[in-house]
Amino acid sequence: MVLLLVKARFAAMLTTHCRGVWAPAEVSTMTLVMAAFFMFLTIPGNLLVVVAVMRNVNKDMRTPFCAFILCLSVTDLLVGLLVEPMSIFTHWREIHGMSISLSWLSQVTYFLGCTASLLSLTALTVDRYVSITSPIWYRTNATFARAMCVSCGVWLVALGFATTFFEVGFIVYSFVMANLALFFSLSILVFGYVRIFLKLQEQLESLQRFQTQNEQNRLRKHTMEREKKVTKTYLMMIAAFVLTYGPSCIMVYLMNLCTVCSCDLIHWLRDLHFVFITFNSFVNPMLYAFRLPHFRKAFIQILAVCRFLRCIGRNNTVAPAPIISVKNSTTNTNPSHI
Repeated sequence: MVLLLVKARFAAMLTTHCRGVWAPAEVSTMTLVMAAFFMFLTIPGNLLVVVAVMRNVNKDMRTPFCAFILCLSVTDLLVGLLVEPMSIFTHWREIHGMSISLSWLSQVTYFLGCTASLLSLTALTVDRYVSITSPIWYRTNATFARAMCVSCGVWLVALGFATTFFEVGFIVYSFVMANLALFFSLSILVFGYVRIFLKLQEQLESLQRFQTQNEQNRLRKHTMEREKKVTKTYLMMIAAFVLTYGPSCIMVYLMNLCTVCSCDLIHWLRDLHFVFITFNSFVNPMLYAFRLPHFRKAFIQILAVCRFLRCIGRNNTVAPAPIISVKNSTTNTNPSHI
């Protein structure tokens, strides 16, 4: 009922004069090329994260933080495996003037990924906040299994939100998602920096006031330093989220509310909005690889194993060396001389 009221309220505001107008060929070509480029970067990076957490190569990745990272990486992997290939297919048909009646499938998958990413970042925020403000309770109650249950709940809620697409359509859903994403990203950035990073800095300063450097204080300081680095990586993820979702939200506003924009500009905004969102899907694994040592070490080990298996496969396929026969006339074949 609420979504129907939203649809009725914004129906008169949204740009509708470009419905049925085909996008310029250069717009569709640009989006197709960018989707193909992002796809070949998104899939390997996020697949490495998924394998690293699931295989637990370093025996230190069964933490709630890694569980939520796994949930976010599965979302980004979904973008690379489904959203971007379907976008390539849709824009290829659009370039050739063919029917794009199946575009709703890529749109639903796209919005599913956006919703799951938002909820995954929310779960990461709660995880970071509790781990810093209530470390004893966190170490006692927060487990990898419980975090995986929360991640499954994230996907169920995301699926529930995505089904509303069939009720309100692409325009209203994208408009509502833009408002939610803009509000969410700004609030999460302020909350994450002010309440988490500064709290961690305060705890580190309190430790430095102690004159005694016993083993317990050193261990606690080392733990806090590690938490600080993980939290900085998390804040970089939030910053990447804002830098990609922020411009995308502005484009959605212009696309839906601008009444003087040309149809070509509306199509540019529509596709650039998609490009900015999907760009975020391959940025996160790069942050893990460069910032977090245990992820970086796991990636190196996985790639080393893959290289080793490839070498073994290559050696097994090498043809046996040919047998060279030797003339008896030039060789002494007396067994006593062998």
